[in-house]
Amino acid sequence: MKTLKIYDPAMCCPTGVCGTDVDTKLVQLASFLNTLDKKNFSVSRFGLTTEPSEYVSNKEVARILNEDGVDELPLFFLDDELIFSKDYPSVPQLSSKLGLASFV
Repeated sequence: MKTLKIYDPAMCCPTGVCGTDVDTKLVQLASFLNTLDKKNFSVSRFGLTTEPSEYVSNKEVARILNEDGVDELPLFFLDDELIFSKDYPSVPQLSSKLGLASFV
């Protein structure tokens, strides 16, 4: 089973459907994450404002934030390897990293 951990920047919600500006990239990402097979993927998502302890307890996340600041967020880890930072990947980019290259 692959483990995907996402550390979001401070925002009102991770879906992108809050406020007046809907972030379509976040909406597509949330939809894609919901379609992943739970037998093959474990997905955890953490919000800076709602779960700050997760950012401290993960030594690599804490190191990145201490050295480079919150502008590095979001952080995407696949099996504890950093695969994306500073921006949300597109669904094709993420699916390729997850070994689902044929997903579009």
